[in-house]
Amino acid sequence: MTSSELKTAARHALKENFLQKLLLLIIPLLLSFTSNRVSQSYSGNINDDIKTATDGMSNATDSAAAVDWGLILYTVIPVMAIMMLIIFAISIIIAVFQTAGMFNYLDIFRGEKEEINLSKDIFRAFKEGYFWKIAGLSVIISIIMLILFFIPVIGWVLMVYLGLSWSQATYVLYDKLKNNEYQGIWDVLNTSKQLMVGYKFRYFLFNLTFIGWYFLDAITLGISRIWTMPFNTMSMVSFYEARIQDRL
Repeated sequence: MTSSELKTAARHALKENFLQKLLLLIIPLLLSFTSNRVSQSYSGNINDDIKTATDGMSNATDSAAAVDWGLILYTVIPVMAIMMLIIFAISIIIAVFQTAGMFNYLDIFRGEKEEINLSKDIFRAFKEGYFWKIAGLSVIISIIMLILFFIPVIGWVLMVYLGLSWSQATYVLYDKLKNNEYQGIWDVLNTSKQLMVGYKFRYFLFNLTFIGWYFLDAITLGISRIWTMPFNTMSMVSFYEARIQDRL
């Protein structure tokens, strides 16, 4: 299937009851906005504190001595640590709700879900006992990517490679849970890696077809994601379905 055909299949799956299908992703959307606001708020406070701590540097002969290290150590660093912890916690919660949304979208795409029960489907990760498995998968991937981020060049190359290799992990997780084949996080990641052998570049190119939408999201400060996120999510489901059915 071509990229155009994958998108057409996604569009068809979203055609009926679009508003309800959009609302399946409303919590991760709202939490994303909240996370951005928290980040901006804390960043503003940190910048103000750093400016206050370094105000004396411009006229001082000893720049290091002019810095208010007490303010840096007891205010800036703790605030940065709190900000990072809050954002990390929110990102994990977002991942859980977004993955639950993907699970629903898989069922919709496969024609296995015709009726949407928002109160049940939005919280299915909790109701069906998937929360810790989804959270665990998200935490492991996030920690590995964070470590690689601080390793110049080699780490960045590995980030891209693993990001593409593990791109199908959430969908694989759903099928393994559904078929009682779940054997742990590394089994999910390895299965995703095997699925993407020979298809990483194709997946990369498929994502590039959404680049205009990504710019739109950036320009509108994420507001446009209300409309773009459902289509993007269903398109990725379409890619996964085509891959496991050997139709790519």
